[in-house]
Amino acid sequence: MPENLSATTRSAIDYRLLVLVSLLLSLWLVVIDPIVNRDAITYLRAADAYLQNGFFASQQMYGRPLISVCFAIVHQLTGISLLHSGLILTSLFYALLCVAFVATVQTMGGNRRVQILAAVVILSHPMLNNYRSAIMRDPAYWAFILLAFRELLLFSRNSTVSRQLKWFGYISLASLFRFEGLFFVAFAPLSLLAVGHEPGRFRACLRLLALPLCIAAALSAALVIYQLSASAGDSLFPDIGQYIDRLVTFPEQFAQRSAATGQALLEFSARDDAITASLAGLAAVLALNILRALTWPYVFVLAWARLSRLSFGLRRSDANMINVHLVISLLYLGIFTLINQFMLERYSSIFVLFALLYLPFVLNTLWDKAAGKGKLLVLVLLVGMSLDSAHNTDYRKAFIRDAKDWLLDNTAKNTTVISNERYIAYFSERQYDWENSGRHNFTVAKLAARPDYWQNGDYMAIAVKRREQAQWQAFLDWHGLTETAVFDGGRRGKISIVKVPVKTLRN
Repeated sequence: MPENLSATTRSAIDYRLLVLVSLLLSLWLVVIDPIVNRDAITYLRAADAYLQNGFFASQQMYGRPLISVCFAIVHQLTGISLLHSGLILTSLFYALLCVAFVATVQTMGGNRRVQILAAVVILSHPMLNNYRSAIMRDPAYWAFILLAFRELLLFSRNSTVSRQLKWFGYISLASLFRFEGLFFVAFAPLSLLAVGHEPGRFRACLRLLALPLCIAAALSAALVIYQLSASAGDSLFPDIGQYIDRLVTFPEQFAQRSAATGQALLEFSARDDAITASLAGLAAVLALNILRALTWPYVFVLAWARLSRLSFGLRRSDANMINVHLVISLLYLGIFTLINQFMLERYSSIFVLFALLYLPFVLNTLWDKAAGKGKLLVLVLLVGMSLDSAHNTDYRKAFIRDAKDWLLDNTAKNTTVISNERYIAYFSERQYDWENSGRHNFTVAKLAARPDYWQNGDYMAIAVKRREQAQWQAFLDWHGLTETAVFDGGRRGKISIVKVPVKTLRN
């Protein structure tokens, strides 16, 4: 396939400046966020397990421990705490994501102005940047998926072995961070069939598929051998097994849930349409999460560009390849929503990233064709998004940190803490029943119904939501308990610390 010189000889912006701005943005958002995210506790504990007992201990604690192993190694090499190692790695992966996004836009033919717009778009997107102060696998996954897509674009123009291996390397790394990357391993090569009438596209597609298929066959055989030799109940990747089980049992379970939904919400003959109604409801949930993740201003801009049928300077084949990746993303998200009966905005981010590749070209066209009003609209949109990204309400979570500090300052190290807030459970450095921590993710209602959750603890540090306040007070009154300390979070609820007497059960 001929090389697209117009797309590859565009001068690139200075990526060093892009990395610097990305790191500074991450630093700012980390500084103003008083606590780390809930998922980070899982990664930190898996890193602890790796440091103490090696990889398999980490893998048994968390089925996909690559990110945990990475910042455990950073900790070993530098002496930096596990928490800060994780935050640094997340920040570096965000910087890589920004470079990958802008480099992909440049590969598709974006000139310097389009690349600058791309840099502002990826640096200012509120939903994507909302996790810069967290420890997450997602930024690494997003970055390697985009780098793989860029290599696929280049492979479509010049089908060299080097491009093929680079694509496979990046997509494999992405899959190691999140298993849904396997969807792109399996289906992304098919996007080569959408490059128009380029000669050899079928052969190029088969070439790209050959290596993943061979390695998948070898890994499957190794996994079967491992499972045959493993102890009963052991699984190398338990999460994948759970998803497969859910997929196998999905038709029966979905029919039961649809029938229950129809019984509760529909009347008479409308109950015959319960399955259709359930599918429509899940589709609506998926669509709303995607649109909110993309953000409504960008939804309107992209919709306007689509309806206006503007020319953005993109090759049709490049646009088709983006569209195929959007379909792959939608396929995974749809299957996930059906199986799990829910969807989160964060999970929709992979779809958002591919949709955003259009945006710098759209904004550039708007800048050129709409004269002064178009320039003003672009500036207002990007400045507004930038301000939204740089300012958030995370500082209001300080009451959780303050509760943790109280436990550190006012209790002995051998104190047993019962809490439904994992941040407090981990960073208070007090004794906590992690083996059964799943059941400790309780609400006040569960706490009241199951005294065995808390009766053997020394202190309770309970996150109480605003709607649970009355129920919480009734629970305290019933058992004759008194709050030792309270940390008010306003609309976010409060953390109530209660010293548990030796005997608390009412006869």
